[in-house]
Amino acid sequence: MSKKIKQFLAIGTVVIIIGLYITTLVLAIMDNSYTERFFQASLFSSVFLPVMLYLMIWISNVLKSYNPYNEENKTTPPTNDDVEKK
Repeated sequence: MSKKIKQFLAIGTVVIIIGLYITTLVLAIMDNSYTERFFQASLFSSVFLPVMLYLMIWISNVLKSYNPYNEENKTTPPTNDDVEKK
């Protein structure tokens, strides 16, 4: 994953969590019947979303390290000329 995609996902996750907290606070002040459910959703999301973001970034890094042709390893796939020389 590129650095910009990671930053975008991290900022998006923070914005979603803050939005859930604000929604829960407003509904608690208004004494809405859905306040408890929104609180549970906020609590769940404040744990679930960062964990999922971490797992996505971790899996991306693991898969990138297994790719022998990625830019970090600076290797290229073998060509027919390389095979014939051996």
